[in-house]
This record gives sequence, C-alpha cells and structure tokens, in this order.
Amino acid sequence: MSTKPIVITPESDIVGNATYELKKEFSKLIGSGQLQIKLDLQKVTMIDSLGIGVLVATRNSVRQSDGDFSIVNLSEDLTRLFSNMRIIEFLNIS
Repeated sequence: MSTKPIVITPESDIVGNATYELKKEFSKLIGSGQLQIKLDLQKVTMIDSLGIGVLVATRNSVRQSDGDFSIVNLSEDLTRLFSNMRIIEFLNIS
C-alpha cells in the first residue's frame, strides 16, 4: 500500500463517459493498493449524478481499507451543490 497521496486532476466535467473513465482510474488505483487519493477539481464545473455516485463509492472503498480520499479546488457552484445534497462533509472537501 502506498502512503504518498496521488493527485487526480480531471481535464473536463465529470459527466457521461468521463464518469466511467474516472471510475476505471479509481478502481485501478485502489486495486493496486493506492489508498491515498486526492481529487483536484480545478478544471471541473459540472458533475452529474453518476459522477457523484463514483465519488461516494470511491470514498467508501478507500475508507474501508483505512485510506484517505479527499477533494480539493471545488468551485463555488459545486460547493453549493454538495452542500445542498448534504455530502460536503462526508466527502472530505478542502
């Protein structure tokens, strides 16, 4: 298991096919023992319900193995969305 966090920075919004690609990337990392993941959303302006599901599932998988999944550089709009959905604290956003 790696203890050095890896930073994932999507180049576009987390919607549609991009959601599946991100899910595959997370699965690959977790499968290889990488349990310190930081998701940098500086280039993301929109996340659909599938994307939110991937974030929650990834957080749960990592936490079950005593890892850490955090999200950084969340836009004001996405912060408001996550706050309205009451998942902002659950997802470890900084």
